[in-house]
Amino acid sequence: YPMNALANSQNGELEKFLKAGFPEGEEPVTFKRYTGQEGFQERDTIMANPPDILLTNYMMLELILTRPQERRSLIRAAQGLRFLVMDELHTYRGRQGSDVALLLRRVRETLHSENLLMVGTSATMGGGRTFADRQARVAEVATRIFGTTVAPENVIGETLQRATIELALDPEVLAQALRDRVGNASFDIPRTFDGFRRDPLSAWIEQTFGVRPEAESGRLERAQPLTLEQAGQLLNRELITVFG
Repeated sequence: YPMNALANSQNGELEKFLKAGFPEGEEPVTFKRYTGQEGFQERDTIMANPPDILLTNYMMLELILTRPQERRSLIRAAQGLRFLVMDELHTYRGRQGSDVALLLRRVRETLHSENLLMVGTSATMGGGRTFADRQARVAEVATRIFGTTVAPENVIGETLQRATIELALDPEVLAQALRDRVGNASFDIPRTFDGFRRDPLSAWIEQTFGVRPEAESGRLERAQPLTLEQAGQLLNRELITVFG
């Protein structure tokens, strides 16, 4: 069952984006979950009418390739497959990684999918000092698992965007703005989003604790988390810059 957790999660997401809001039977893309959870009758129904997207796990995919009934239905329907997506790619390592890598090669050969586009997703994969370093490391692992060249520039990372205005101010000017904001007891707290994003304290919080630019590229990254005490000390140092 643990191997089905991802398929169950993705099934719920597809329900929201490809099914909810459409009249029954008129969904633009069909999808089905095909794992050990489904009974024989449900699997027979899926084999009789294969969907556009099949959600499964790598062990069931291995069985689909070997069972005569699945080969006559699902494998035949998937000839020339265009996309194969592996969720949580970082979990495939060691002997398990080797098994999955060889499985993907058999899938490509069995389905005669020379132009098959393989996609891997992971929220924790790839370490490195810079984003370029992480791209290179992920590309190396993906190349080994997928059995095809994955260029570093094809590794897509998280793209962050500021919600507040950027405070590109002289330290003394910034400290004065923060002092006016924090020290004024009668300050009128912004009631609109535009007012909030222009508030110097909001902007300082985001650019100090939320995001930070990568030194080499300027690309925004998530800032290192700090405790509330550390945050207070940091704000205090900003204010002391001018007022002591």
